[in-house]
Amino acid sequence: MRITHRQLEAYVQFMETGTVTAAAERMRLSQPAMSKILAGLEIDLALTLFERKRKRLVPTDEAHLLYKEVRRLFGSLADVERFASDLRHFRTGELRIVSAASIGHTLVADALVDFAKANPSVAVSLDVSSVVGTDVLGQNVDVGFSVSQFHHPDLVTYPLLHASAVCVMTADHPLASRDVIVPRDLEGAEFISFSRNSRMRHLTDAVFEQQRVPRKMRAEVFSSVEANALVSRGLGIAIVEPMGVHQGFWPGLVARRFEPAIEFTFNVVLSRRRRVSAVTNAFLAELRRRTEALARGEDPRAAPSLAIRLPRRRGRDDGDLGAVAADEEGEPGDAVEDDHG
Repeated sequence: MRITHRQLEAYVQFMETGTVTAAAERMRLSQPAMSKILAGLEIDLALTLFERKRKRLVPTDEAHLLYKEVRRLFGSLADVERFASDLRHFRTGELRIVSAASIGHTLVADALVDFAKANPSVAVSLDVSSVVGTDVLGQNVDVGFSVSQFHHPDLVTYPLLHASAVCVMTADHPLASRDVIVPRDLEGAEFISFSRNSRMRHLTDAVFEQQRVPRKMRAEVFSSVEANALVSRGLGIAIVEPMGVHQGFWPGLVARRFEPAIEFTFNVVLSRRRRVSAVTNAFLAELRRRTEALARGEDPRAAPSLAIRLPRRRGRDDGDLGAVAADEEGEPGDAVEDDHG
């Protein structure tokens, strides 16, 4: 028969009090019940732990040696309990994030800094990647953030927020004086576009084709980060996601609302094969609070052109009338699709 934790606890209480009566009182047992537990421990271990002298139990040398080992084991169990408590209260643990650059350098970074300050014992890491789906699939991270909506049986993808695209240009550009830019304003303009295989390229091109407005394709880029870098150097104009410019990362740029609206959707990406940790859920809650505050206009850094729309909770977002939703139209993405935007 296997020995039990209760037997060992009774044994420790006896060794520390010196009498069966005192040990029984500590464990709120009767004296006969305590004697029975100790006798059963001797039988199960096949060791002589006690000598019976004048109706008293006297520990043998083996009993004293065993007591030291049991105390060591109980100390290890206490360490396990303390570690579990630390995990429950975020006094230890880790949070690994992978993100597209546009949201990783902005909203995710802001939320991560606040979370790390509030939970200094949690180890955090943030990686900016163009293959967020692959990283989450490999279970190398706890959560990912992407502008692609992945359709893979091992991934869970849901929208965090929708942000309307903006038209960016240098501050001295002739169009910088306007509050809203429409396709006709960009007729013949030198235009910096996303690469041909990206969903945002298809959506943007469709708007100009529908209104029969020609542009001069000056350069192709992978993401909004490269587009902003080229525009800030005077190469042309671009239509990009708004998160990078609204925080003033590009002081030489101005952003103007573009109509008709083209929406970027920033998604949360999780692995279906692993349970979401308490640390990850706590970070996502902090990120939602920041997102909601941004949508309410409570971020003083937000540019006037920033238009944020929150998705309906736990449901598919159908999009506002007249807006083109980048994650809900066109061909479904897969887990290894490059993360544009």
